[in-house]
Amino acid sequence: MTDKKSRRVIIINNIQSGTIDQAIFILKSDKSDILPAGADISIANEAQNIINNYIRQVEHHKSLMQKKSRRIPGWLKFLAATAVIAAFIVFSAHII
Repeated sequence: MTDKKSRRVIIINNIQSGTIDQAIFILKSDKSDILPAGADISIANEAQNIINNYIRQVEHHKSLMQKKSRRIPGWLKFLAATAVIAAFIVFSAHII
């Protein structure tokens, strides 16, 4: 789909991430085509902050999933304890 309006796009390469190679930002349309002095730097800084926040969220989510996967669920602990008790009863019945 093409639009007659041109869009301002920022492409950020060389991101310090093991998962993200490139980020593309499409800027909101602005009534003035001329950016004020220093706007390019502030837009690039905002884009970099968005990337950094996203990377932090992904890494936090990964660490939570790793911690969660190491836990033994309560129902599994209960099942194991019940199996041990049942095995003890069966073996002690054979001894008597």
